[in-house]
Amino acid sequence: MEFMPPTRSSRWFLWIPCYALLLWLLFILHRYVLLGQTANGTFLLRFALLSLVISTILNSCGWLGARLLWLITTGGIIIGLGLMFIYSYRDMSGWEDLAGFLTFAIFMLGGFALGLLAEVVQWLMKRLRKS
Repeated sequence: MEFMPPTRSSRWFLWIPCYALLLWLLFILHRYVLLGQTANGTFLLRFALLSLVISTILNSCGWLGARLLWLITTGGIIIGLGLMFIYSYRDMSGWEDLAGFLTFAIFMLGGFALGLLAEVVQWLMKRLRKS
């Protein structure tokens, strides 16, 4: 985890817009390129807001010191995005966009839950070593 900034580093605040931009571009790639939808300003803004909220929450947790949470949730986001892209090629008669997004949400939230669990276990181990 040496590639990640240390706790309370100002670099975490630089990561917020970069992470959000990358996530936003991947959402756009999925919706407008893979699914072939027409461009819509409302959806572009919604995807931007969703990306910014996810990025802000995740990178703020990293800034607070929850680096395992950041790492595991990012892994969940990557897996979720990969499965969302795979669902784009399945013939679901119009449901592939919803199924893909729900899969992304489940893996992202699952990664967040596993990251929280990992942080709690790490905190307990440190606390038990001190006593």
